[in-house]
Amino acid sequence: MRQEIHDYERTLLKAPAEVPEIHPGDTVRVHINFYAGASESVPVKKIHRIAAKGKQQRGEVKVERVQVFEGTVLSIKGSGTRRKLTVRKVSGGVGVEKTWFVHSRKVSKIEVVRRAKVRRAKLYYLRNRVGKGTRLEEKRARRPVQNGA
Repeated sequence: MRQEIHDYERTLLKAPAEVPEIHPGDTVRVHINFYAGASESVPVKKIHRIAAKGKQQRGEVKVERVQVFEGTVLSIKGSGTRRKLTVRKVSGGVGVEKTWFVHSRKVSKIEVVRRAKVRRAKLYYLRNRVGKGTRLEEKRARRPVQNGA
């Protein structure tokens, strides 16, 4: 049974080219498939039902769009299909953290904007910092060695 589950999960993995190498401290842009529109599961308040009683309901269509969330990777947990990514950004002076499964269908693309030099696997200490205190030192790209120059 365990092997069957493992084989099924392997079919759900994205291609290695779709998922970049991500480390804590990296600044990433996560492109999320966001579905906007009416859903029948949301209950309507009594006042709204009375106000809309004489009106005809239009056939509302669900619209799919891509929403981009850019922030710093705080942690990476799990492996395989259960690999999770926690990203944090400050929006309007309030810290916002979101967690996604890397191989989820909702995540359409992940871009690495910049890499940072960190010495921890989990950067939860960034939650208590504000402003310039949240900046991380950027990793420098290695220059290729030139022979005879």
